[in-house]
Amino acid sequence: MKNFFNIGYEIKGLMAIYFVSIIFTYGVVSLISGNNIMPLELLWEFLLLAIIIGTIQILLYNEKVLTNISVKVKIAAHFIIQLIILIFFIKYFNWVEFWGIPFSIFIIIYTVYFIGITLNFYYYKKITGERFNDKLLRYKEKI
Repeated sequence: MKNFFNIGYEIKGLMAIYFVSIIFTYGVVSLISGNNIMPLELLWEFLLLAIIIGTIQILLYNEKVLTNISVKVKIAAHFIIQLIILIFFIKYFNWVEFWGIPFSIFIIIYTVYFIGITLNFYYYKKITGERFNDKLLRYKEKI
């Protein structure tokens, strides 16, 4: 039961981060495109999208689930699953009207954004991991 609540807490945390970033992105794009209104149903669509993406990320990257799959496969699966979900949301909720960009441009933006964020996390983990390993090595030498 405790594990269930821990995973639920992680999903809610990720959902909140995704929801804020979706709203922020919409705000920036709306500012550029001159759209001054955000329909209420769009807010609920964004919330549903954040819940789905947060859940998928927890299922893919949680240390207790899918432990025997390599990180590269998980990242590729994350890219494809998230792209399929975004395509579904764009088609089903007719988001092309709101964003005003062609679908091919969206795919390019999404791919560049995903690669950039993935590389950012990779380098962050590599740099902080190396610093931690250096500190741990110095600590072991003192003992």
